[in-house]
Amino acid sequence: MTKHLQLVHSDLGGPMSELSRGGALYFGTFTDDFSRWTDMVFLQNKSDLLSVYKKWLTKAQLHTGTKIKILRSDNGGEHVSNAFEALHEKNGTTHETTVTDTPQKKGVAERLNRVLVEMARTMMRHKDFDQNLCVDAIKTAVFIKNRVTSRALPVGKTPFDLWTGNKPNASHMRVFGLIFCVVLHKSPIDITFGGKAAKGVFFGFPDGSKAYKVILDDGKVVEERSVVFAETHVREVAEVAEELAGDEFVEVETGLRSASDGEDEDADNDDKDDKQDDGSDKSADDNQGSGGSQDTLRRSGRARRPPVEYWRPVSLVAHEAPTTYVQAVQGQELAKWQTSMNEEMEAIRKNKT
Repeated sequence: MTKHLQLVHSDLGGPMSELSRGGALYFGTFTDDFSRWTDMVFLQNKSDLLSVYKKWLTKAQLHTGTKIKILRSDNGGEHVSNAFEALHEKNGTTHETTVTDTPQKKGVAERLNRVLVEMARTMMRHKDFDQNLCVDAIKTAVFIKNRVTSRALPVGKTPFDLWTGNKPNASHMRVFGLIFCVVLHKSPIDITFGGKAAKGVFFGFPDGSKAYKVILDDGKVVEERSVVFAETHVREVAEVAEELAGDEFVEVETGLRSASDGEDEDADNDDKDDKQDDGSDKSADDNQGSGGSQDTLRRSGRARRPPVEYWRPVSLVAHEAPTTYVQAVQGQELAKWQTSMNEEMEAIRKNKT
């Protein structure tokens, strides 16, 4: 396809395991074949698909300036109702349906549904969210999908590029379920001495806005832009710290000296150098006080050496065993290798192996 809306793939998914916060049980997708841009709608009943499709059709045709030519879907009753067919006849749209039990005939829509559900499931499992937030997770998955490229598109192009004509801006994107603080907009003369921020959880992007959808601790859902993200997972660190009792700790012996040990030893050496430097300063001052005019250049007497992580592998490599016969007979330990080879050959002859 070379133009928008020449072919649109549609499919209906669900029912979901639980009702969403808005009472939806089903979700429908409309994907433009040219740009692979996807719009998603949520329904309480399958019969609501027609009214939702009319709204989407008006919006899509106004955006692209063209009319839809072909709608491809399965043979489900929600797509082949008399009202649906009358709408297609009125708009001059060709409705292509697939044969029952042949999902491969509408692979674009079927694969899309599977990908979106898996993305949403992964995001929810990662943060252990309730099932009633599945719609928000799926909408976030669609938001991400429209801003990444795929093999079906030209190199370097995304659905957002081809649908809107602009490059997507991903600077405001955050991890689904991230904890952050929301700045509360209060009057400058507010003297209630309440908090100026509230902790919340990010769970999606609102349509047509660069704000963030937030669930506050009290359960209230708001759309905010003035937020401060906790990118370092402060809550997880606090939970781990609480599980450790008082002075308990675990020692792990690694065989390598830690960086802090090296820093402590270097600090001790620095203290010694400082003392030596102080002595040289005094002698230099004495020389200047006695009328000496020659400047002296002071250098640290500390011996420089590389960190243990660098010189330890070098020492091991220097004593590697030879891997071929030529290396063994040309090495410094020829006599020892010759003795070992003779003993090995004698054992082979004795055991007749």
